[in-house]
Amino acid sequence: MSRTRSFRDAVALYFRTRPNVWIDAVSLEFVGGRQAWRSRVSDCRTDLGMTIENRLRKVGEITISEYRYLPVPDAPAVTPHDLNQPWSLR
Repeated sequence: MSRTRSFRDAVALYFRTRPNVWIDAVSLEFVGGRQAWRSRVSDCRTDLGMTIENRLRKVGEITISEYRYLPVPDAPAVTPHDLNQPWSLR
């Protein structure tokens, strides 16, 4: 039996498998849905208590928005290999 996860859970997993790594908005858009990824990041913060930072940086004339997850110290790391069941996005 396959387990279906929400977009919020997909975004949370994406962050948790990349702790302390700045992730650009385009990548999050792909994982969390083009029109709703910002809400999914917010849901990770409020529903799951995740600490997620945001920064803006300029590259020439372009402003790049990036996010990173800061795990709680001593919390076990999550890796893609920890997933026992396949999942899909609805």
